[in-house]
Amino acid sequence: MAPNLEKLKPYELLRKNAGGNVRKVFFSLSSPYVVKALLYLLRPLYMKKETWFNRSFRYYALSLGAGSMAPEDIKAMLFSIRAVAANFLKAIDAAENNQPVVWVEWILQGEIGEAFDLTTINPEALNVYGNSLSGEYPPLLIEAAEKQGTPIENCSAQKLAIGAYISKQTPPPSLIIGGSHPCDTSVSVYQTLEYLTGAPAFILDVPYWKDEGAYKYFEDNIWELIAFLEKHTGKPADWDKLRTVLERVNQINYYLREVCEMARAIPCPSSINTLLFAWATREIDVRSPHMLDMAKALYENSKKRFDKGQGVIKNEKVRIIMWFPPIAFYLYFFTWLEKEFGAVVVADFIGHISTIQVDTSSKESMVEGLAKAQMHLAMGRQCHGPMDFFTDELNKMIDDYSPDCIFFMGHNGCKHGWAGLKIVQDTIKQRGLPALYLNIDIMDKRHTSETEIKKQITDFMVSHGWG
Repeated sequence: MAPNLEKLKPYELLRKNAGGNVRKVFFSLSSPYVVKALLYLLRPLYMKKETWFNRSFRYYALSLGAGSMAPEDIKAMLFSIRAVAANFLKAIDAAENNQPVVWVEWILQGEIGEAFDLTTINPEALNVYGNSLSGEYPPLLIEAAEKQGTPIENCSAQKLAIGAYISKQTPPPSLIIGGSHPCDTSVSVYQTLEYLTGAPAFILDVPYWKDEGAYKYFEDNIWELIAFLEKHTGKPADWDKLRTVLERVNQINYYLREVCEMARAIPCPSSINTLLFAWATREIDVRSPHMLDMAKALYENSKKRFDKGQGVIKNEKVRIIMWFPPIAFYLYFFTWLEKEFGAVVVADFIGHISTIQVDTSSKESMVEGLAKAQMHLAMGRQCHGPMDFFTDELNKMIDDYSPDCIFFMGHNGCKHGWAGLKIVQDTIKQRGLPALYLNIDIMDKRHTSETEIKKQITDFMVSHGWG
């Protein structure tokens, strides 16, 4: 029987994601060698396509490498799953006990919530994690938003946020924190969400440039956010709690940044799949101690391979830079590239970490650091201001990571990316690199299926002698 939103209880997608798949199907993750063996042996049951039998575990099975990922990386992923599960369960518990839940937009980090002991949740969480129960659920949530009146041309990420709310799969917010970047869809949809929920909203106004004037402007914006939270929570900011979480986030950023730097080596010692899982986790709850455990484990795993001169795969043949958002509904895409073509994605638009370390010595330095760090988060840092932000980082990636080709992940909802496509094409052409331009919807598999995506990539790889 096909999934049906109307038959779901409130928050059932979040609850089953956290309590079902995590606690039951992947409880044995503490034994990664056993998991690796089981995932490999069970491949015939889930590799080809989603069925009624495998739909409740296929997404995680593929995301964990389908028996191909190194056991130590599987173990690191456990921390990610724990962080996500804890966040979902905490938000559900708060909602069911009439406690406040604060929505924090996906492009923002929720560290400031620690200063007010807030229960926060990413309203777009089911963009990625809705797939863990069935790849049919994200399209159903998108349809629910479109039936409500959300424009069909809007990004599917934000349509999912609306669909999840009106389908009672996301706890209602007491407050909303959003941002004015990276796209028009974000701005318009968060106005819709504010109207639908009736919750007071604070929208961070991200400046155009990245210079001292811009940083100062955004720093003032963070102070205004703090005043907003003090007003609506009725309590002052706890700067000691904020300092503690920022110091932990500094460690997270350090470890993930080092993983990114080591990926410059030939052969590449890390898989982008694990970095993207880390990015998805930080978007859910960067405050979680499990997030630090994951980042440290990924660093240690990559460092061991780096020190030995080993790659994440035995025979690296092709190095890829992936530009623009990854395919959320099919994370096995990266492992498939590694196994099928010896092709490693060495750097990308989302998983690459270049944010700053925050000075925690004073209230003023923490707010200043929060402002700068926010403006250097993935997607946000490239998608505000001039197109130069977009192409300058791409050029630096090409200089640093020795790619053989570029994949442009043309997400249907990212109108700003498509608007600048000719500039991107000219940039890549000037560098003399072959490129594949995919037309996809990273959240909605109905636009371009995993089978069609694999076909286009296979044709590209074969045509360049890498098949």
